[in-house]
Amino acid sequence: MLTRAERKIRSFRQPVCGAEETTMITEGKMVDFTRVKDILEMPMTADVLRRYKYVFGTLYNTDVSDDYTFQTAFCDFFRPIQGFSEKFKTKFFRYLEDMKDMDSVSFRDALEKLYEIENKHEMAAASILVNCVNPRNPAWNKIIASAYFGMDEPSQEEASPEKCSKLYEDFSDQLYVYMNSPEGSSLIRAFDLKFPNAEISNVSKVAIILWQGEI
Repeated sequence: MLTRAERKIRSFRQPVCGAEETTMITEGKMVDFTRVKDILEMPMTADVLRRYKYVFGTLYNTDVSDDYTFQTAFCDFFRPIQGFSEKFKTKFFRYLEDMKDMDSVSFRDALEKLYEIENKHEMAAASILVNCVNPRNPAWNKIIASAYFGMDEPSQEEASPEKCSKLYEDFSDQLYVYMNSPEGSSLIRAFDLKFPNAEISNVSKVAIILWQGEI
């Protein structure tokens, strides 16, 4: 019988339920399909998948709150976490250990929990917690949000739980609309042809291509 963690990991392969197939609604760039094959052939893309596999393959098999090797690899994969203070990272990994076996965690709950550490609204960190609990929830990526959807992260002075939560919801919705569009479906097919055994959610496949196309 599969453990709960194994069922979670295997569920990444299942079709993702999201918005009905439609045309992407966006103020940003469209994908340059002449570059998709090149992006998928880039050594960096294979390296991203290798690090993804390690992080999510190890997440349920260790106490992440005191596993320094895992924490280092995690910060190498989820780069925004690298820039936080040691106090923040210690609390972050404690929360991740406490939350990882939950069925779901809302973005707002994660945002408000992290706010208690240093009185800052950290969208990226909150979305990473949500993504680790359920990889079908995308991690906030300010490069993708700005370049493709015309969304900019508010400053700490302007940020609020309501504003950040609405922005993340809009980002997630736009990403799913695009993922289920003809263009997004084509990206997923191209990804699956190159990496047929990748244990990764469809929304993450699309996000990797979009991100690699902008860096």
